[in-house]
Amino acid sequence: MKLQGKVVWFLAWLCLTVVLPLAGRAEPTVLKLATLAPEGSAWMDTFHRMNRELESRTKGTLKLRAYPGGVMGEERVVLRKMRIGQIQIAGLTGLGLSSICKDIQALGTPFLFRNYGEVDFVLPRVTARLEKILLERGYVLLGWVEIGFVYMMSNKPVANPRALRGTKVWMPEGDRVSQAVFEKAGVAPVPLGVSDVLLALQTGLVDVVYSAPVAAIVLQWFTKVKYVTRVPLSYAFGGVIMTRRAFDRLSRPEQQALQDIFRIELTDLNTRTRRDNEEALGIMEDEGIRSVELTGSELALFQKIAGEAVEDLAGNAFSAGILEEIKTYLREVRRGN
Repeated sequence: MKLQGKVVWFLAWLCLTVVLPLAGRAEPTVLKLATLAPEGSAWMDTFHRMNRELESRTKGTLKLRAYPGGVMGEERVVLRKMRIGQIQIAGLTGLGLSSICKDIQALGTPFLFRNYGEVDFVLPRVTARLEKILLERGYVLLGWVEIGFVYMMSNKPVANPRALRGTKVWMPEGDRVSQAVFEKAGVAPVPLGVSDVLLALQTGLVDVVYSAPVAAIVLQWFTKVKYVTRVPLSYAFGGVIMTRRAFDRLSRPEQQALQDIFRIELTDLNTRTRRDNEEALGIMEDEGIRSVELTGSELALFQKIAGEAVEDLAGNAFSAGILEEIKTYLREVRRGN
C-alpha cells in the first residue's frame, strides 16, 4: 500500500508540474499583416525582422504573418477584410489611410513640402490629432512609413502643364486631390490601382505616371518610361495600422512590445528610404532615363494650378482646419530657416 501511495503521489506531481502546464499553454497569437510592398523590398525585409524581434521579446506568444505584393487585394479590399477580422494589421498608402481619416490626405497635397526638414517638423506635430481620429474609428496607428518625394515620369518630356495635354496620365483610384489637379490642368486622368500600373504602361493605356524613385524601381515602372521631371510634386507616405479590436485583445506587455518594435524599425526604415530614393534617381539616370528641368516660370505655373485645386478641395476632401494647421507650422519652420 505504501508503494501504491507513492505511485499515486508521483502521478499527481507529474500532472501538476508537467501535464497541466502543457495543456494550458496557449497557441501563439498570429497577426496577419497585408501590404502592397513586394517580397524582397526593404519594406518587407523590415516586416520580417519585426516578426523575429516580436517572437523573441514575447517568448513566442506573438507573431506576424505578412502577405506582400497586394495578394490580399487593393487597399479598399484590405480594409474590408480588417473590418471582418480576416486581417489585423495593414501597411497602407496615404490614400488608403485617408479613406478612414480624410485629413491625412492634406499632407500629400502637391508642392506642400519643400524638403524633408519641413516634413520632420510638421508630421510629429499633427500626428496626435490624426491618431485620435484613427482610434475613434477603430484603428491603432503603429507608425508612419515614408515613401518619399514624388516625381513625374513619362514617355515624352513634361516641362510645363501644356505638355500633359494629350497624354494618358495615371491617377490612383479614388484620389480626389490628383483628379482635381489634373482637371485644372485640362487633363483627363486614367484611374487605376497600383498593381495595374505596370501592365498599363506596357500596353500604352497610360504613358505618364508619378512615384517616388525607389517605388518606381521596386514596382518596375522605371523600365517603361523615358523621362523624369526633376521637381518633387508632393510628399508620399503611408502608415501601418492595426484594428483596435485585435490590439485590445493583446496583453499589456504584448501591446508595448508591438508598439516599441514598430516605432524603432519604421524609424530606421524611413531613414533608409531617403537614402535609397537618392540612389534610385542615380540608377534611373544610369539606365538612360533623361531628366527634364523646369524653369522658374514653368514651376510657378504648376504650383498655381495645384494651389487652386487644393483650395477648392479644402473643407471637402479634407478639413480646412488641418490644411491651415499644416501651413501654420510651415510658416514657423520657414521663418526659422
